[in-house]
Amino acid sequence: MEFDLLLYNGNIVRFGENKNFNWLAVKGGIIVDAGFGNDFDMYKDKCLSFIDLKKNTVLPGFYDSHVHFIQTALHMENLDLNGCEDFQELEKRLLDWIIKYPQSKFVYCYGLEISDLNEERWPTRRFLDRISKDYAIMINSRDFHNSILNTKAINMLKAPLTIEGVGRDEQGNPTGIFYGMANALIRKKMLKSYQVQGKIKAIKNLTNNIIKKGVTSIHAVEGGFDFIDKDVELLSSLVEEIPIDISVYYSTTDISKIKNSGLNRIGGDIYIDGSFTSKTAAISFNYKDTDCYGELYFSQEDINEFMLDCYKNGLDTAFHTVGDRAVDQVLNAHIFARNQIPNKKLRHRIEHVELTSEEQKQKAKELEIIFSMQPSFEYFYGGKSGMYERRLSNHYTETNEFRRIFDLGITVCGGSDSDLTPIDPMLGIHSAVNHPISKNSIAVEEAVRMYTINAAYAVREENRKGSIEIGKLADLAILDKDIYEINTKSIITTQVIGTIKSGEVLYKNF
Repeated sequence: MEFDLLLYNGNIVRFGENKNFNWLAVKGGIIVDAGFGNDFDMYKDKCLSFIDLKKNTVLPGFYDSHVHFIQTALHMENLDLNGCEDFQELEKRLLDWIIKYPQSKFVYCYGLEISDLNEERWPTRRFLDRISKDYAIMINSRDFHNSILNTKAINMLKAPLTIEGVGRDEQGNPTGIFYGMANALIRKKMLKSYQVQGKIKAIKNLTNNIIKKGVTSIHAVEGGFDFIDKDVELLSSLVEEIPIDISVYYSTTDISKIKNSGLNRIGGDIYIDGSFTSKTAAISFNYKDTDCYGELYFSQEDINEFMLDCYKNGLDTAFHTVGDRAVDQVLNAHIFARNQIPNKKLRHRIEHVELTSEEQKQKAKELEIIFSMQPSFEYFYGGKSGMYERRLSNHYTETNEFRRIFDLGITVCGGSDSDLTPIDPMLGIHSAVNHPISKNSIAVEEAVRMYTINAAYAVREENRKGSIEIGKLADLAILDKDIYEINTKSIITTQVIGTIKSGEVLYKNF
């Protein structure tokens, strides 16, 4: 028997008490044999190619379980405002971009975070007009829930000014700040302006970048309220052209669209509430220094009926739930549906799940709900003086309680919510292990599982992906450090130096 690839002299990680392999053989994309010591010698004259792993550590290829894939791809070509600390820096970045790309009359920006700004408020249309009246400027907030446009951009996009979500000043004039329905319509108009070939090019560029992060599988969240439904069809059509696996989550409430798309899952970002940044996540206490409790976008009755329809149609579901009131609404809807259609072995998940009560965690465990979470939120927003503390006061110690969630046996898959945070599983693993609230931290293997076998389970792929075992796909991420052995604070310095997908070497830098 001839093999396609032999990898040897490595630390090939297996989960649990299983002894790590130090070599494995691949044929037809599948791991067909693996072992210990020098057993691989018998294969040396039977393999087409060899890789000496040089004692580096090998993990299963990573998943990212929540990515706005096409939007992330398009944003790579536009102005990134992440990290802007004040309006002065914002103005400089905009002017530098205009000078660098004077031929572009539309300046699209993303990543602006109100909690990062010293002014603690959004810039307005008039502020952007002072920077430029000749260039249309549109800024998306990091969480996508707000857009800010100057006058030229408002006119160019024919921004709606008579519907819900148009910010106004004391005189009733539009401030250029849009949220809710108005924001969704503006974002859709902007995204529709891209030509298909431009999107395809951007998608392929993004794929090449994330391969270098060890990513071999993506759960792509497309379509819905803030995005373009046709992107679901576009991404599905590219499956054979993209060297990584993509599972599409279509964020629609129209079950007929799901059936027509041939999918067995629905949602991904069906918004039950908003975000902590914009104070629209639905919580059971008031936001710091306000009497605001956030917003629920559906009634319990509406969610109940929709959930029941999903159960009847055998669809796995995924809902955007950030605050505890939103989590409660979805869990109650599952109970409603399950009482009428029991014993449905579906794999439902709820996305983000940043704030949950003990009762809700217990209920989620009983319902076998999967939590799809983003550990890097704690890296960017957590800890004392972080965004969570500035929004939630002392409740910031209760966000993303990974330790308790894992202790209860809830399955947790890990993602980035890109491009809210970068597609970088090593950053996510580091963030989960080094939670700024130490009691919420988890062990290295638990964090790795979030981005491998747990993510595979969430899309029913655990029997062929997610761990390194004979008979599974040879999806592998090769690291320059053994993250099980190094100081946990150093995990973030670990580099992916190789990525293999179904036995094909996509990236190698060692």
